[in-house]
Amino acid sequence: METGLAAALTTDQMKDSSTETGNQKEMKKEMELEMEKELWPKDVKLYQPPEEDQILLPERASCLAVKTYLRMCNLPFTERSCVNAEFMSTEGRLSRLPLLRLGGKLLTEFEPIVGHVEQMLGGKGLSSWLDEEEREDMRSLVTYMENTCTLTEFHTCFLEEKVYDDHTRLRNGAAHPWPLSTWRRHDKRQEALRLLHVYQWDELSGDRANLKLNECLQLLDDMLKEKQDSLEHALTIQSFIYGKQLCELDALIYGHLTAILTTVLPNPLLALTVRKFPRLVTYCRRIDEQFHGGKHFAGED
Repeated sequence: METGLAAALTTDQMKDSSTETGNQKEMKKEMELEMEKELWPKDVKLYQPPEEDQILLPERASCLAVKTYLRMCNLPFTERSCVNAEFMSTEGRLSRLPLLRLGGKLLTEFEPIVGHVEQMLGGKGLSSWLDEEEREDMRSLVTYMENTCTLTEFHTCFLEEKVYDDHTRLRNGAAHPWPLSTWRRHDKRQEALRLLHVYQWDELSGDRANLKLNECLQLLDDMLKEKQDSLEHALTIQSFIYGKQLCELDALIYGHLTAILTTVLPNPLLALTVRKFPRLVTYCRRIDEQFHGGKHFAGED
């Protein structure tokens, strides 16, 4: 009897210990979330040009990637659409957008914003679950994809004659009256051509630029397929680019591919290239549903 009672007490104690451990884990998670909120300023604003008549494809892609990343991190912010957003900061190496006002700091573009947020969160960032080698690999892919997609988008918007005449030129001058609109069109086109020249994309044909995009997407598609195949036994788990959890590369892929797929251009070559990878399109739709309520793909076939 005493032995049985002792065994029963021991079993109950183990259950209590297990429950306490589970409770402790839940409390720790809640404390970490509270710490993140304390580190994050209350009045964070994200500025971008108006989408209806001003923002260009590479700018929209960068803005969408940043907004998605912040939502993946569960960090609140307020969106502000303003015609002078591109002039609010001279920093940035590619699109210079979006502009994020974070306390007393002004940050622009995807990689600098992500880098600052990760530093703020002190090892609790979106990709903290990856090991060091995976993080280094992921960061290299972020730079590769950011460069390839953004330069392809600039190439299409400013060097494809029909796209420039019927789309880019009209949007470049939309925020200004004549003759300032004429000056702004010329100035912005020169800025884009200088950027393409720096990266030696200015002499590429449209087909060659599109081939570079295709190579980038093929790499990402292969990675996604590998992760999905490794998780196929777990039907309830949906794979992201590095496995069953998110990282900043997921936000960047979503931003660029969704912008390409949902921006109507006179030449649909970029969208047709993306649609050659239905696995990536489905993946973007899933992220859109999870973090944007499916609004960007609403009405898409």
